[in-house]
Amino acid sequence: MNIVLGLVVEVLVITVPIFAVIGVGYLIRLKGIIGDKGVQGLNSIAYNIGLPALVILTVSQYSLTEIFDARILGVIYSAYFIYIAILFLAVNFTAIPGKTKGAFLVSSFRCNMAFIGFPIILSAYNSLALAKASLVVAFLMPLNIVVTVLLFKFYNKKERIEAGRLLREMATDPLVISAVLGIIISYINIDIPPVVSGVLDILSSMVIGLALLAIGASFHFFHIKKNIKLLSLISTAKLLVMPAIAFFVAEFVFGLQKVDRDIIVVLFSMPLAVAAYIMAKGYHSDSDMVSSALIVTSILSLVSISLWLTLLRVI
Repeated sequence: MNIVLGLVVEVLVITVPIFAVIGVGYLIRLKGIIGDKGVQGLNSIAYNIGLPALVILTVSQYSLTEIFDARILGVIYSAYFIYIAILFLAVNFTAIPGKTKGAFLVSSFRCNMAFIGFPIILSAYNSLALAKASLVVAFLMPLNIVVTVLLFKFYNKKERIEAGRLLREMATDPLVISAVLGIIISYINIDIPPVVSGVLDILSSMVIGLALLAIGASFHFFHIKKNIKLLSLISTAKLLVMPAIAFFVAEFVFGLQKVDRDIIVVLFSMPLAVAAYIMAKGYHSDSDMVSSALIVTSILSLVSISLWLTLLRVI
């Protein structure tokens, strides 16, 4: 019993501080210290400056052989497509309105792997695990963008699919660019100049706090009640089913080593990404649904992520 209690306390020490900072972000917004433009600014700084600096610094400090395993790609893509196929078949023939179907599907698979996933991975494991997590995010990011846009446009007949815009979004995504730079530096095994490394270190050190504050400050609760049934389904699928599929594929199909398996499962257990809400507004989908899913999955993930971390420590 004492061992179990100790394990639970160990996991809560990892998760509670992260979600407490998210709560602080919400209070800052509630008190009027920051408004809509301020929240957008926090998100933009964290995503476009802080996270890329963290990714470059983390990935480049390890050799490529230490952080890259082709089987990891097999796991993430297999689990991703299996899960989305199940979602699509389950939702496509329901009576949910078109735009809401697109919002439902995107809310059920887009994960906040960077803003919440990176801090969790760093706290629960180490910088090597964070470097591997950065590659997972980089390889999934272009696919996330494509699938998100296709779903939003498929269920909103007024929207046309623009291949050029899709390619630009993938090619100019800061996390993708920073991961590629980190991989190049890692592959050719060069040392980042101390001055540049110092700048990256300062920028990356601020990102976790900013990102978590931005998530909390993004919360708006007034749409939740009318979508409670769909939000329950989204939360169950995203926080339990998606990581369970990732675990099954990693453990029983590809036989990954434990730490790589755990990194993928933890990243797949993350709540909805803020980027999904931004894209929902940009592509005229049901942004109220996505906003509500962002809040509900973020709050519930304190429990679900703690459960996954505990489970992964004993199996």
